[in-house]
Amino acid sequence: MPESTQTTEGTGSQVEHSARVRTVEPLISGPMVAALTSAVLFVLLFLAIDLGWKQQLAERYEQTVASEAASLRTRLESVLNASVHSTIGLAAYAYVHPDLTEEDFARAADRLYRDQPDLFRSLTLARGEKLALVYPREGNEGAIGLNLARHPEQGASFQRVLDTRKTVVAGPWSLAQGGKGLLVRAPVFTEAPEDTPVTVNPWTLSSVALDFDTVLEQGGLLPQPEGLQLALRGRDGLGTSGDIFYNPDGIDPDGVSLQQTVSFAGGQWEMLIRPLPEPEATARPAAWWVMGVIGLLAVSGYTYRVGQGIQQRRVALSRYQALVNRLEDATLVVTGQRILWANPAFTRLTNQAPEPGKALVDLDFIHGDDRARLPEGLDFSKAREEPKGREIRVRTGSGKERFHLLRWVPIDWEGQQAFLLSFVDVHDNRMLFNALSESRDLQDALFEAMPGDALVIDENGLVRRAFGEARRGDVPARDAVGHLLEELLPPEVAKRFAGVVREALREGTLQEIQYRLTPCGFHGGERQDGGGETRWYEARVRPIDTPFEGAAAVVWHALDVTERKHLEERMQALAWEDPLTGTANRAALDRAFPRLAARADRQEAQLALLFIDLDRFKPVNDDYGHAVGDELLRQLAERLTASLRSDDLLVRLGGDEFIVLSAPLQHAGEASILVERIQAAFQRPFELHPGHMAPVEKSLSCSIGVAFYPEGGARLADLMMAADHAMYRAKAAGRNDVAFATNPD
Repeated sequence: MPESTQTTEGTGSQVEHSARVRTVEPLISGPMVAALTSAVLFVLLFLAIDLGWKQQLAERYEQTVASEAASLRTRLESVLNASVHSTIGLAAYAYVHPDLTEEDFARAADRLYRDQPDLFRSLTLARGEKLALVYPREGNEGAIGLNLARHPEQGASFQRVLDTRKTVVAGPWSLAQGGKGLLVRAPVFTEAPEDTPVTVNPWTLSSVALDFDTVLEQGGLLPQPEGLQLALRGRDGLGTSGDIFYNPDGIDPDGVSLQQTVSFAGGQWEMLIRPLPEPEATARPAAWWVMGVIGLLAVSGYTYRVGQGIQQRRVALSRYQALVNRLEDATLVVTGQRILWANPAFTRLTNQAPEPGKALVDLDFIHGDDRARLPEGLDFSKAREEPKGREIRVRTGSGKERFHLLRWVPIDWEGQQAFLLSFVDVHDNRMLFNALSESRDLQDALFEAMPGDALVIDENGLVRRAFGEARRGDVPARDAVGHLLEELLPPEVAKRFAGVVREALREGTLQEIQYRLTPCGFHGGERQDGGGETRWYEARVRPIDTPFEGAAAVVWHALDVTERKHLEERMQALAWEDPLTGTANRAALDRAFPRLAARADRQEAQLALLFIDLDRFKPVNDDYGHAVGDELLRQLAERLTASLRSDDLLVRLGGDEFIVLSAPLQHAGEASILVERIQAAFQRPFELHPGHMAPVEKSLSCSIGVAFYPEGGARLADLMMAADHAMYRAKAAGRNDVAFATNPD
């Protein structure tokens, strides 16, 4: 017990001793007895309140430790899943290029390596059981020729990849090139699509060796988190059945108080956490004990004072109680109808600070064509898990569009089923894929027998020579030689093609064009309106340097890329939105914040971040089922979207948590207007339709925390932390309220 507590108890003992002595004296007075009685009662009450406060502080400390552990788990999962995606991309590259040379491999691997040079130790490809290609070569020569199947440590994980045909995160193991690292391995699939020639792919798997210490550092485990002792179990991604491979403090696995399951594409780890004792977590401020002594003297003095009576004693106790209540409310939590709960560790991990309740569709940062391939209304709750992800185009803060892979996986968030959404930048990989496709098209143009149609067209649109064969099942290409474009194509298409030919001849440069055609004389089948399935073509139009048969002409080489287009559409169908509500997800928020912050800086304005958490949402799921709870969240998202401005962003983090990130505000008072519109969305009850009973109406409220950029934090993580603290104060104050991290102007 603190020293100040002992002093208080000592004072009480002296008073009791003095009382016993004076009971013998005949002149003892009634006010003195009342003063002594009130002093004893005050001491007992003070100690009871102090004990309750100490228990509450201990519980809050335990919640903070649990939140920090969940944050470390999510951060480590993010690092591992990003590396797994890079390995899968390398495997896909090897699958597309079975004749891959060491030089080609080095160019492709360098795009991945240069983004994370400290994390990636090496990138390798195995031919059969042996490592054949490695990048960077310097310093990794010892890995070349390594027999993975016979390796005493890595053999089991190698065979596991071949047997399951799935990605495996092996290790950590000692690397042949020196050091210790994780081995992320992905199989190179050799199954050929239907109706395509079957080729033998010599590559068995791709591997990325990750520096284990860097993984721990990026995952938040190095340096050691303050107040925590950590260990990792599940070597080779085997979870609880695997060995302990990281235990710097030598903690006893059976004595830990908290475990977290680290899930990633390739296995699981178990994180064992033992919090260190933190006496300061339950320490009460010195002012508390000073207040106790002052209160003791005040209560006794007021009681003893002649003529004050019982009324004065009640006033003193009332003032004391008010002071105690204010001390218990030392952290103010801003509540409201649009706040979502998120702990500080989670905020630091995501590095995002959008305003709670902001609608994803209002941000307009996802390309319109890609949104059509995402779940309806950007409601991720309606979609199944997408471990492979979906590719979409995202508009960055600089106004440029970059390709991203959106993945969503179910996770357990504070005892509730939720979805974890991540955005991975795959723009460089996509550009590499396009470059490889163009290189393939150029190579195909050199060989008449390869798929595609090659035509020599002069400046008048006359087809002078034809090569290749249009592959439309077994229908050969119809001879187009000697015919004009207007004879082979619909008028508007012929005019467009003639313009491309003239532009190539005028500029003397290669022209590229993509177009759709139904079967016609230009690519086999009937001429002009022949009917049939519309096909996609990709053409490269190159001018011929010298006259061809006395006329200026170009080579028009076209490939049927219909199947590739279908594949691209499937890849782009991987959504960037919340599966349940159709709002934005965490990754979208991470990309939007720099853009909005830059706008605010240019305009000398500020941003508002609203953290929204629904009050008592869990009983809806318990009483009516999760399907009805999901319906309520969808209705709420629609209302919130309608209440926001077009530039505001609504994000669902998972469960019943939302974030709104506002467009730039000229003054903080505009945030109050935004909060009022959000709260108005909760004024009407929600109509629910349980399958086993008649429709019901349910009223809800929420708690809202508001923080401002840049006052509340220049980083997204700091801004979310400030809004979260404000929301939590609102929760503690009784819910259905709003709190600001800083007072609005």
